[in-house]
Amino acid sequence: MITNKNIGVIGCAAIMPRVLIDPVKHIEHLRVYGVSSRTRSKAGAYAKEYGIPVVFDSYEALLASPDIDFVYILLCNDLHAEWIVKAIEADKHVLVEKPLCLNSKEAARIKQAYDQGRVHVLEGLMVQHHPWQQAVKELIETRTYGTLRRIESLISFLPKESFQTNYRSFPERGGGSFFDLGCYWLQFLQSVVGLGPEAYKGRSSFDGPNGSDWTFHAELQYANGVHAGLTTSFEMPYKAAHTLYFDDAIVKMEDFFRANLGAYKVFLKVTDLRTNETSKISFEPENYYVNQLNFFSDVIDGLKPNVSLESSFERIIWQENVYQSARQPV
Repeated sequence: MITNKNIGVIGCAAIMPRVLIDPVKHIEHLRVYGVSSRTRSKAGAYAKEYGIPVVFDSYEALLASPDIDFVYILLCNDLHAEWIVKAIEADKHVLVEKPLCLNSKEAARIKQAYDQGRVHVLEGLMVQHHPWQQAVKELIETRTYGTLRRIESLISFLPKESFQTNYRSFPERGGGSFFDLGCYWLQFLQSVVGLGPEAYKGRSSFDGPNGSDWTFHAELQYANGVHAGLTTSFEMPYKAAHTLYFDDAIVKMEDFFRANLGAYKVFLKVTDLRTNETSKISFEPENYYVNQLNFFSDVIDGLKPNVSLESSFERIIWQENVYQSARQPV
């Protein structure tokens, strides 16, 4: 049975309207009940602007509230692990913005708390709640266009304003383009071909603010011969694309972030190399964040199994491995 739920928000990130405030308007059984920030004044301003009923004086006060059914953590990357653990200990279900945490040490802390708790935890990688990835996986598994040989991904955007004081400019806080964007690549690969490559490497000049990676290149080589490459960047125009090279076709997802912005259609563009004809595999309009909230609500109600937290831990380990490889002297 679907139940009504109150959401408590930890952190007043600028993305809150896109990921929560607007999507929740389309879900009758969910409401944003309370908000907390580092200062009550900021939380109060967000509550007033977005019609949130309750302002909490602290994160701890929000977690202690019996009126909160699950929390949405919208903090900087380096604070995720700490507040996931505290939320679990407070017996609150947790939806946390990506990445789940920064490294395997933090992942171990989360796992220990999770194994001892009784709640659900979901990393907010919203793209996984849409059928297009399953469609790509089926193309690979059915060999519709022959054997998959290579996957190339590009995820980039130019900041609208300076990141000079933003956590993205501080490597120790999980800054840089790879930690901000690479998780989408790893989740996609995990979904369609799995993780566990036999070789990997990362490259960056680390010439962004404070030595962060403003552009990053990553490569994975699988035992079956598949090569996966990625470029993430805060120096290149907007792009969010995966291109898959098969024996007989090139399949592109040219803007996989599109459904972040509302209920939009997305499609796979297929160029058949045997005929030189191009076609589309289209998907009906869906909003990633509406899907994500509905999914997590169903998990809490016992209507669906959760995405395995082990899959998030696996991504964190591989992200750490690739990043550290880029830090090694050439």
